[in-house]
Amino acid sequence: MIACASSHRSAVFIWRAASTSSEHGPTKGIVHVHAYPPHCSAVGHPLIHHVHIRPGGNIPRQAKRGSGAETQQKIISDLVAIKGGTFLMGDFGPVHNEDKLPYSGEMNDDVLRRITLDGFSIMAHKVSIEDFDAFTDATGRPRVGTSTIDAKRYRADPKAAAGVKWQDAMDFCTWTRKGSGRKPTLPTEAQWEYAARSGGKMVLFATDTGAIDDGRNVASYSQYQDGSGTALGKFPPNPAGLYDMTDHGYEWVQDWYEESYTAGDASNPLGPKKGTEKVIRGNDSHGGDSLVFVAMTFARDHRPPESSEV
Repeated sequence: MIACASSHRSAVFIWRAASTSSEHGPTKGIVHVHAYPPHCSAVGHPLIHHVHIRPGGNIPRQAKRGSGAETQQKIISDLVAIKGGTFLMGDFGPVHNEDKLPYSGEMNDDVLRRITLDGFSIMAHKVSIEDFDAFTDATGRPRVGTSTIDAKRYRADPKAAAGVKWQDAMDFCTWTRKGSGRKPTLPTEAQWEYAARSGGKMVLFATDTGAIDDGRNVASYSQYQDGSGTALGKFPPNPAGLYDMTDHGYEWVQDWYEESYTAGDASNPLGPKKGTEKVIRGNDSHGGDSLVFVAMTFARDHRPPESSEV
């Protein structure tokens, strides 16, 4: 998956495809905080476990007409502004539920940190196969998913999420800069989680209700099997207006992966300075029932940057 972002002193915007809660439960609406710079993101394909794209960044000037210009403008118009603020990043179970126990039991999300972020924007939708085709066609690259055994299945729905390598995701973000005067890149891990949680609310799933309702707010197994659930934007967004952050594939973020967060509060964290694998967020499970166990808003995974299958 791909996610792009670009920081500016005035405002932040991320490109990508909602449910909110207060520190102790669901609420209506989003926390009011000040805005700052932009960003973008993307995700992986649900059927063959690819990582995909969802860009973000400052709202650019209208894209120049030409190769891929329509797609560039489409991405620009898909940006959703996320106001900056402070939140507890990680598995918030110990400060949220009556038992004071973690929700996931994983060791890589158990360090709670108070994170402060500037404002940013992110795409409401993940980048689709047809949108990524516009990028590869405009830049003279081969289309993704055409040389694999699963090519026919992967490309069966052009409106499904595009599975790409980490550098391809970054290159897509760079391509969206053309004519915009901005510098979008992938979103950070902190920005992705903050957006999934609709401004850092303590909500378990990035759906319209904060819960999994199989077949209504996430695709069911049967909907994946018959193809009716693969298209992006088919199910309701979270309260922040972002679609498919719970399923339809993993999403790349900027950060290198480390087994546990570095303890301590931070502002606009960028993650480790080096590593061998990149963080991926979201999930590619094929059905709502399984998502209950693996797709919580703070869940983390990791893959080598050269991998497009996760």
